[in-house]
Amino acid sequence: MKNWIVALITLLVLSPIVAQKMLTRTGVIHFSSETPIEKIEAESAQVASIFEVTDKMIAFNVLMKSFKFDKALMEEHFNEKYVHSDKYPAAKFKGTIINDLDLANLNLNEFVQVSIKGEMHFHGIKKTIQINGKIKLNDNSSFDFECDFPLTLSDYNVEIPSLIEEKIAKEVMIGVKANYKKS
Repeated sequence: MKNWIVALITLLVLSPIVAQKMLTRTGVIHFSSETPIEKIEAESAQVASIFEVTDKMIAFNVLMKSFKFDKALMEEHFNEKYVHSDKYPAAKFKGTIINDLDLANLNLNEFVQVSIKGEMHFHGIKKTIQINGKIKLNDNSSFDFECDFPLTLSDYNVEIPSLIEEKIAKEVMIGVKANYKKS
């Protein structure tokens, strides 16, 4: 009887979350290219993302020109010579959490590890990838999501001139952070 009452209370508390689409327009994507010669980093805090709780779907979208670098010349080269932001203005990912994620049993303020399988659209190429991350229920109105994953530039036809190929990693690290709130 006691377990039934706890389950009912949990369901009543979490049901507003389960039925909602959670959104953010202020997610952050960071990328890093590190070689023995140079470390290149950039960040965008203009990431639109959605978390559909019932379907366990997460998607994010970032405009390539929204990435900010320490050096203006790096930002210009990034947009014009490597990712061709005018031709391919955005990078997108849409995937589904593939491991069991029972929202009724999530503990508040504790991250839970998740694996997400989906499609990455970048530089005109669509590729199926799997991302490992973590998600946390903050309260009945928000979730935090974080993940880090490698992106191999050649998989997306990003060409690096031989003159500078020692300065740019063949595989860059991507980090995503989002705080989802009810839509």
